[in-house]
Amino acid sequence: MAFVIGSRARTLLFGALVALGLLGVAVVAVRQPAGAGDYLAIWGLKARALSRSGTLSSLFRVDPAGLAAHPEYPPLWPATLAVFSSLAGPYDDLIVTLLWPLLALAASLLAMRATRAAAPEKILAGAALALLPYFRTPVYVGYAEALLVVLLLGALSEVDRNTPGAPFRLALFLALACLTKNEGLVASAVFIAVLVGARRFRTAGIAAALVLLVGILPWALYRRALLGPLALADFSVASFRPDKLVLAARAITAEAIVPSSLWLIGAAVLLLLAPATCRRRAAVLIGMLLYVGTLFLSFAFSSLDLAWHVRWSWDRLALVPIALIIPVLVEAAVECISTEGLSPSRTFTGATGVH
Repeated sequence: MAFVIGSRARTLLFGALVALGLLGVAVVAVRQPAGAGDYLAIWGLKARALSRSGTLSSLFRVDPAGLAAHPEYPPLWPATLAVFSSLAGPYDDLIVTLLWPLLALAASLLAMRATRAAAPEKILAGAALALLPYFRTPVYVGYAEALLVVLLLGALSEVDRNTPGAPFRLALFLALACLTKNEGLVASAVFIAVLVGARRFRTAGIAAALVLLVGILPWALYRRALLGPLALADFSVASFRPDKLVLAARAITAEAIVPSSLWLIGAAVLLLLAPATCRRRAAVLIGMLLYVGTLFLSFAFSSLDLAWHVRWSWDRLALVPIALIIPVLVEAAVECISTEGLSPSRTFTGATGVH
């Protein structure tokens, strides 16, 4: 069955949705400049210190006791904020706010690049990304998850490229993700495991080496040299209790699953109606389950009140799997509507694109 709307009309329609989404992101950023929540307590505080001192050690001096600013967090996001603001002079929260729509644009373009479909449907994937509520939530302006999503979508867009530089670009995206947030390390481990499962040993080896040598060791050694052994602020082995997973499951059900049930059911039905897409993208789906499962298990080690921890973190933790599954859902929609939408030159298995 062919699309009722022509290719040009679909391109214009989906392009208008991209523009609408990015406009909404820009309006939110202008009306609510970076200055709330974790930006105020963590990212902006560190970026301002880094901008004024020019030394990485300043990232630790803003909160020597490690009570709020998470000294274990990697440095790429505050460094990005500091460098971006320096282009216009002294550190300014209003200037760094402009990064927000730029990151949304980058994520939208990379979602298009990661989608294996005809041009109009690639643009649809970009529109879906630009319209995500996360980017239009005022308190999140200036948070690090936006950069993490950009980097992981960049990695996803490289997994089935046959160009000589693709494995190195994928590895670089993953290494930078590790330097952005702790969840980047989890995502990188999942990417590498999926590559190994698909027998992409060379790509997996390059990714593992760069993640270790660039994304993990330098920052870990530097941090240890200045602070000594340092545990995660919100998690610890001493806090482990298996029953916390039951409490976390209840909280997630109430906070996320029930309010989002229609979206979850819709996505599940769409995938069930697109078996070919599920076979092609099986590794993405498995990877998302591994990622979500790992993050869920981490709640057993939470040192915070579980209900509070889930309430104020679930949507940010969910952003990565939601963003990375958008290309798959768009491809599934194409399969359901048309047998001609997917590019015949792209026949691959799993997320890793084994040709």
